[in-house]
Amino acid sequence: MSTTVVRVAAAQMTSVNDLATNFGTCSTLVKEAAKAGAKMLCFPESFSFLGDKEGEGLKIAEPLDGPVMQGYCSLAREFKIWLSLGGFQEKGSDDGHLFNTHVVVDDTGSIRSTYRKIHLFDVDVPGGMVYKESNHTEAGNNWAYFSHHVH
Repeated sequence: MSTTVVRVAAAQMTSVNDLATNFGTCSTLVKEAAKAGAKMLCFPESFSFLGDKEGEGLKIAEPLDGPVMQGYCSLAREFKIWLSLGGFQEKGSDDGHLFNTHVVVDDTGSIRSTYRKIHLFDVDVPGGMVYKESNHTEAGNNWAYFSHHVH
């Protein structure tokens, strides 16, 4: 029996409220993972942007074919590595909402799979923090999967 080993890497990072800074951090991590022989690199939720204030994500939200995601697709193509991009701020169906979208990009820079988060994080801690992701995030209702295997 033949065994194929595929190296997958997980990125740990602290995202900030600046797209260019986060892209620089992600670029460095992609280069390091590819150099180490990884065929796929998994990024955390809010990898491209983490707002300081509620609603900041709405201002930078883009469609999947916008310049931010195209930059990540270019990275995947350049370094011939699959990317699992958790929690991208995808432009929603109206100006007041976005989708929290997980995107999988293959090693040619093509988007292979998307998932718009369905179960949003709303919490009201008695005597503490109140956070309602649903204030600015639209729940998804589908899973788009395009069959392809990592090689």
